[in-house]
Amino acid sequence: MLLLLLCFTALVSTSFSALFRNNAPVIGLMAQDVLRPKNNERSYIAASYVKTLESAGARVVPIMIDQTEEEYKTIFHAINGFFLPGGSAYIFDSGYERAAKIFYNLAIEANNKGDYFPVWGTCLGFEQLAVLTAQSNVLVQTNTTNVSLPLNFTHGKIFVP
Repeated sequence: MLLLLLCFTALVSTSFSALFRNNAPVIGLMAQDVLRPKNNERSYIAASYVKTLESAGARVVPIMIDQTEEEYKTIFHAINGFFLPGGSAYIFDSGYERAAKIFYNLAIEANNKGDYFPVWGTCLGFEQLAVLTAQSNVLVQTNTTNVSLPLNFTHGKIFVP
């Protein structure tokens, strides 16, 4: 009787967990340094980015700045992608930059091993990715307010550092 009860419990718990399993992707969302911190305000994540990712069906994990590399590696292995938001963080020598660089390098390493790990940068996040990819400051000041430019696609190799 006890054996029958154990078998039934194992069968029900396996079926029950499969019914309520959440297979939505888990996306890490980078926090940013506060430019003029007050009290304990060192970093923030704009709610609009959380809502955007959630509305697309993702679950969001905050990635706080100024953590250890080991903590970032633990988070990296628990997420399916990484999002660098726009904002006003400094992309050279900041908590945002240091964390972004660690996740960027982990993503490159994973992708080189065949483990697809998407990285998205919006505005400032895209600038950060450009600097990390070039391994130098490739950003320049431009006067391009209200200027429409064509996007011409070319055939070529995909660059992976």
